[in-house]
Amino acid sequence: MKSVTNSVTALVVAGVAGLGAIQTVAAVPFNDITRFGAEDPVAPPLSKRDVTTNGDELNGQTYDYVIVGGGLAGLTVANRLSADPNVTVAVIEAGADIYGADQGRFLTPSAVLYESFLNTDYDWKWVTSEQAGLGGRTTPWPRGKVLGGSSSVNSMYMVRASQQEFDSWGSLIGDADQWGWDSMFAAMKKSEDFQEPQQDVQSMVPSLQYNAASHGTGGPIKTGWPGKEYAMVQPFFDAVSSLGTPVNPDPDSGDSWGAFLATSAINSQTWQRCSSRNGYLDDIDFERSNIHVLVDHQVTKVLFDTTDGVTATGVQYAVNSSSAVHTVNAAREVIISGGTINSPVILQHSGIGETAKLNALGIDTVVDLPGVGHNVQDHLSAALLYPLQNSADGPPSEITGDAKTDSFVQSAVAYINLTTLVGSESESVLAELRNNVATAVNSYDLPDTVKQGYNATYLSQVNNVYDSSVGLVEILFADIYGTINIQVALQQPLSRGSILINSNDPFNGPTIDPGYLSQDIDLHLLREGHKLARRIGSAMSGTLGAETTPGSSVSDDDSWNSWIKQNAGTEYHPSSSCSMLPRELGGVVDKNLLVYGTTNLRVIDASVAPTAVSAHLMTATYGIAEIGAEIIRAAYA
Repeated sequence: MKSVTNSVTALVVAGVAGLGAIQTVAAVPFNDITRFGAEDPVAPPLSKRDVTTNGDELNGQTYDYVIVGGGLAGLTVANRLSADPNVTVAVIEAGADIYGADQGRFLTPSAVLYESFLNTDYDWKWVTSEQAGLGGRTTPWPRGKVLGGSSSVNSMYMVRASQQEFDSWGSLIGDADQWGWDSMFAAMKKSEDFQEPQQDVQSMVPSLQYNAASHGTGGPIKTGWPGKEYAMVQPFFDAVSSLGTPVNPDPDSGDSWGAFLATSAINSQTWQRCSSRNGYLDDIDFERSNIHVLVDHQVTKVLFDTTDGVTATGVQYAVNSSSAVHTVNAAREVIISGGTINSPVILQHSGIGETAKLNALGIDTVVDLPGVGHNVQDHLSAALLYPLQNSADGPPSEITGDAKTDSFVQSAVAYINLTTLVGSESESVLAELRNNVATAVNSYDLPDTVKQGYNATYLSQVNNVYDSSVGLVEILFADIYGTINIQVALQQPLSRGSILINSNDPFNGPTIDPGYLSQDIDLHLLREGHKLARRIGSAMSGTLGAETTPGSSVSDDDSWNSWIKQNAGTEYHPSSSCSMLPRELGGVVDKNLLVYGTTNLRVIDASVAPTAVSAHLMTATYGIAEIGAEIIRAAYA
């Protein structure tokens, strides 16, 4: 093993590249690991240098790469960089490891429903600012504060976005070869080890269709379907199809419109969750001596040498605001993989952001980059509720101790395009959106470059995504404690928000302002999506009882609008706070994920997406991380 005093490869620190949906059920106390189907609970492999909580072990050491954030993207990048035995890798994460007293809870898929980590120490517990579009409400923004990030706690949906969306990314950044569909498709497949469904599962849900050629094999992340499905699921597909949205037999090959039973991040050999922790880290942590992992420590800032340009030289990290501050050095690069919230926060505390705002907080500017923390987009959602007529048609409302049964997670979805949502009004909606781009952009009080970026991304969404078959609304079908949720989630919001620091204390949370429903089209699409969800519920009258929420008192447009504003919240898919766009369009990173104005600081996670995607974010973020790692390795080849 190389001496860490000379060159230690990647350091992943503080934060989350977390993705996917975390079901909104209350956390339940958990003490008995045997309840999670583990007669002999699977223990983590012992590594040559095990995961540590001792910050002194890395203090003062030099690593080739310092990666900030041990979540989904951070561990992906650490794995790929440490494949070169001539470099060394260290990972530092703000949260704890998944292996410990709660490991059964982390590994059991249905625990996301019945033993949720919301509002626990494994959740960052973020809360938005008061949202004018939601009637002045604040709303929670949970993210996984744990090794593996939100991939360790989310609902495990592995849904791919469409070809049009990724090709739009390539056009916006000016590099279709690196960021268009073909490249992202290959990268997403590289991360995957696809497993075909059990025969009895496919028999229970005949609409479960797939094309194995659209999936990858041999990658770190096991994907497939649970070992158990239920009679309630097929009627959902029958209802959706009867209302004009057919089942999509191949939703992972670039056309995700339609209804399908999505794959999940499940290992069908063990019926356990597959996160970036046990997918990308476990095997290499055992095999490679050139990767070190530090947990329970948060990066507070990136350090720079500004004598000749702006070169990142390392990071500072600490347990909390009153503990000792440690420093670790980077010989090659610092890579921020903190996720949509933490990545812009770390940049701002490091002196990268809008000069006036940083200086007002007493932070010296290293790079004036006004786009940091802006262009935030999130999937906003709400749900109609129904009783299940026959409880035997749905899953048990508890952990059973049977691994196959406890592997069940919800994954029935339908992506609904503009024509299906608004019918003959679609052309007039598109015309109005195109005519009102300038008005929408000027509704935000922002630096000119950021507004220019909003203009470019709006036009890209309207012309390439809205005016296509891509789903603008996702409808999800789920049973939670015997109550059926038909959830409606906006996928391509035109509302924009921000994540900005409000003090110079890195342990104070940022101001999270998603700007929900600041553009009228978002409310219009959500309203029409909920009307369709009600028609789906009615078409399932043989399976579902009468709608209980919101009920018949909500029927006209005004009452729907009011109810949505009172009840909508995040689908847990925030993105785009460090957008990959040209600098003159408010971009934060270039096509190689380098932060503008620096020589060796990159951001690699969901925050770099120029626009939201019509999908759960996990697969796209694995793709971003795989491409990012390839870019770095090529730079030093």
